[in-house]
Amino acid sequence: MGRSLICLLVVPLLAGCAAVSTTTPSASSALVTRGTRVTSSPMLPAYTAVISPVGDLSASWRAGCPVAPADLRVVTVTVIGFDGKPGTGRIVVAADVAQATADVFGSLYAMRYPVARMEPVEAFGGSDDASMAADNTSAFNCRATTGGTGFSEHSYGTAIDLNPVENPYVKGSTVLPEAGRAFVERKPAPGVVVAGDAVVRAFADRGFSWGGDWNSLKDYQHFSISGD
Repeated sequence: MGRSLICLLVVPLLAGCAAVSTTTPSASSALVTRGTRVTSSPMLPAYTAVISPVGDLSASWRAGCPVAPADLRVVTVTVIGFDGKPGTGRIVVAADVAQATADVFGSLYAMRYPVARMEPVEAFGGSDDASMAADNTSAFNCRATTGGTGFSEHSYGTAIDLNPVENPYVKGSTVLPEAGRAFVERKPAPGVVVAGDAVVRAFADRGFSWGGDWNSLKDYQHFSISGD
């Protein structure tokens, strides 16, 4: 809170590497399928994660936001696309959760969890709606809560929205993004997160709560540190 292969951010956000962590995924992990497509090889490159300072955030940050750009980081990680092939994803988060974010995506990579697209919302002019419609996994965006006026936890860089189409925001008859209506019933499928699964556990192990556990609404894409 479209589908395509993992895309690199067109405007570079990196400004020098601050930290690197690596993990080697298990070669015996289950393969990713989508429709009739199946990965052809069980072997994957080693997972890598690079944590760097941010550059221009003119579309997603403004004066008065609760966190300064200096307190944010770009986390560049290896991800698996829905075609089962490795690619690169980038996400902007708070500096104090950057390593946890890198570790989470290392776990997702090891389990071959597919990520449709992953780039900062700068690529969408800061529009959460456009980012969701593109099935883009993202984090920092200084904006109000959905349907509210207060700062969203995304404004602090401590919330991550994962595969928004497969994991939509649902409140009554409202489903965001619209393409997420195909996934409201929460049947297991590639990219879909369900209660108690390995994806939820991977985030929980690093201190993130899942919006799919909320009672008044369901935000299946949303993982946050505060639980909001």
